[in-house]
Amino acid sequence: MTKQDIIDHLTNDCGLHRSSAIRAVDGVINSISDALARGEAVTLRGFATIKPVNVAKKIGRNISAGSTIVIPAHRSVKIVPSKELKNRMNNGK
Repeated sequence: MTKQDIIDHLTNDCGLHRSSAIRAVDGVINSISDALARGEAVTLRGFATIKPVNVAKKIGRNISAGSTIVIPAHRSVKIVPSKELKNRMNNGK
């Protein structure tokens, strides 16, 4: 499912105008992105917790050249699904 699919769903199934659906989806994405950039976790009850994590630097390999490279430390995102989402995915409920 893409961002466009979500906008289409809001337009067709929820009765929102297309421009309102676009603003709503963009607003949610921007709010989540801003919170993560500030280092805050985002909890969507019944869905997942999205939290920023620090990844330490590590040594990797360039397979085509056969050399080793240093992958620098960076920030990433970890998504932890809720119990409800896990149950829905595994039991189809």
